[in-house]
Amino acid sequence: MPKKDRRKKKQSKATSNKPVKVEMSSFGVPVEDHAAFNEAVLKAAKAGVDEFPKMLERFGKLFRDRDPMGMIASMSMYSLMGFVTDEGVFRKPSRDIEQHHVELLQAIMMTVPGDEWGIRPPTADVMQALHDEAPKLANTFLFQRLLAEGDEPDEAAKALASLQVSIRLHTQAVRNWGYYSAVNRITKELHEPLNAAFVEKLGFGISDLIDVMAVVVKEHEKRSSEHSTTLAKVLRGKTITQMVRLYYKYVPELKGDPEGLIATFPPGVSRDGVMSFIMQHFDLRLADRATFTPDEIAPLAERTPNVVEKVLRAVSRPPGDLAGANPDFLFLSNPIWTAPGIDLGDRFFFAIPQVVQSHINAVVRGLAERAGLTVQLERRRARYLESKLEEILTRALPGAAVTPGVKWEIAGEQGETDALVVLDRIVIIAEAKSHRLTPEALRGAPARMKRHVQDLIVDPSLQSARLGAFIEAAKAGDEAAGAVMKTLGIDPVKVDRIIRFSLTLDDFSVLSSAEADFKAVGWVPNDHHLAPTILLADLECIVDILDSPLLVAHYLSERSYFQKAFDLLGDELDFLGLYLDTGFNLAGLEGHAGVFSPSGMSTPIDRYYESRDAGIQLPKPKARVQPYYRAIIDRLTERRPTGWTMAGLHLLSSADPAEQRKIESGVNKLRWMVRKNFRDPKHINSVVVQPPSKRKAKVVFYVFPEEHRANLKANSEQLMAETLPESEHDGCVLFARCLDEWEKPYVAVLMADGSSRTEEAS
Repeated sequence: MPKKDRRKKKQSKATSNKPVKVEMSSFGVPVEDHAAFNEAVLKAAKAGVDEFPKMLERFGKLFRDRDPMGMIASMSMYSLMGFVTDEGVFRKPSRDIEQHHVELLQAIMMTVPGDEWGIRPPTADVMQALHDEAPKLANTFLFQRLLAEGDEPDEAAKALASLQVSIRLHTQAVRNWGYYSAVNRITKELHEPLNAAFVEKLGFGISDLIDVMAVVVKEHEKRSSEHSTTLAKVLRGKTITQMVRLYYKYVPELKGDPEGLIATFPPGVSRDGVMSFIMQHFDLRLADRATFTPDEIAPLAERTPNVVEKVLRAVSRPPGDLAGANPDFLFLSNPIWTAPGIDLGDRFFFAIPQVVQSHINAVVRGLAERAGLTVQLERRRARYLESKLEEILTRALPGAAVTPGVKWEIAGEQGETDALVVLDRIVIIAEAKSHRLTPEALRGAPARMKRHVQDLIVDPSLQSARLGAFIEAAKAGDEAAGAVMKTLGIDPVKVDRIIRFSLTLDDFSVLSSAEADFKAVGWVPNDHHLAPTILLADLECIVDILDSPLLVAHYLSERSYFQKAFDLLGDELDFLGLYLDTGFNLAGLEGHAGVFSPSGMSTPIDRYYESRDAGIQLPKPKARVQPYYRAIIDRLTERRPTGWTMAGLHLLSSADPAEQRKIESGVNKLRWMVRKNFRDPKHINSVVVQPPSKRKAKVVFYVFPEEHRANLKANSEQLMAETLPESEHDGCVLFARCLDEWEKPYVAVLMADGSSRTEEAS
């Protein structure tokens, strides 16, 4: 799902950050109605496509009749500008108009020669028509694709069509691959070593570009906020006379006087009519508010006017620069994405300046091509991503052995792993792939899509799977593999969980979780378990939000199973939001047909980061781990007995938050039962949690009095022996809790696998 616009007004500090409640709903068309449904969809698509030329003609006439920059500035102001309330909730005035709609309108405007642009001011009815028509115009593209593709003949063709629709929707509508401050920071970090080369070739560096455009965005927000504030003050007037007098008070540059203006109103005019007049008249300033000169921006960006001018001109086009362009190409290859400004000579019009940050990778790529720096850029992207991978894993997993750039050779097979992590009984194999997404792939070209899927998703997954297989072989006794594992710092006998994932710089979320479709079209082997592919900006959020190395490891581990269990539609932060609320304990939903879309689950995460960017501090979202479970996780992390990682993963996989509450209640009831009955040899002394999924271990909570401490290990082993024989589950973990040390969530931990191997980890 798209990240939200990061533009907002600053308010006072926030007071809450409530989590999103998980609500499951389903939608589907009965099989017997498929034919009628398809016919209705195609009929609507044909009607939309037939209307397309007429819509373009109407837009062309409109831009020739009315001030086009005024209309685009008004659309941006009233449809895209948002704010953060005291609670940190981002709100946008219009839910119908998105950034890509305004980008498309500006592109169509630029197909009209500059000397044909209209000069009449846009009125309220004109803006309403523009607001109503823009989404219809964008939807026409999808209608065209539906008619072009029609009914696919087989499952493979249907899967490919599904992938194409997904990537095209992503390209057309999804913006902001990271939160605003993160995009700026990552972009500057990434390109800083190349700044000098860009300055030599273009007269400015990428850091200059980011800082200058950040100032333009901020100034545009400031001017828009001032515009809204002034208008609100004026419209407080309860009568026509009060409103007009307030208008002259807060807009002192107005000519004439209030009484003179009031005298021009027709008899019987209503307050609403005067309000509409004032709004339309005041909005004539919007185009000027979106226009900037280098001299205005230079001191704010701490750059010279010469550098600022070069930056602004590099991301701008002269009026009418797209005259003659094929309108069909504007949907998936909109030139506005890399040049959202309009070059007016000594000044520049930026109604949607944030477009530069939204498409910064494409912007930099274009600048690198102009400067002849593409080779240096690709090398830098690779080095940067590998270094960030090591940095993030080291920070997220304190105490782990993190080794970058590991090379290995086993039985004549060579490989290289970008980051290898050993943490207790867990091994994490991570690959960093800095390949970029080409415009052809973003437009859904099958050959390019397949190549990118191969380069960014399949190859790194196969690479990490190969090393994982060798670890398993060494664990099973393969001497050659075992010898290599020693050189890598891995004791295979002590490896109980292998976690794999891949890291990217470009946002590939729309395809990275489409494992079923990849297999259907033959791009991924059917027997291969695809590793999750995660965007760098999203991984930073994951390790920032999840405040425990066990939670991070559990998320990465379960993320792989989650991807395999469902046909997913969503982005990584929706998945993270779902994890915060459920811990990915969703066994009851597994096996259900259809697409699973955790839409909206990123809301508390979005609210937190967007509010932080706006200067409002909210409590950081947290995983809904109940107090008893959290206490065990914290103690495991602090004490780190042998096997603590697996004990923690088993615990977190055993129950969702609601179930955890019931388990905690059950353990508390058991406390009183044991205290009352412990002298009875047959007394009940344990709670056993049996997760629905067979791959998850059973969890036993054993409560004992101090009088039984001498027999703690024997009693624990007996309990696990009684639990395992009839179990098809992946082992068992037992937490022993003493009545007389109840403040401790456990005093000993024992684990056993399916073969009843037992080890103490207290």
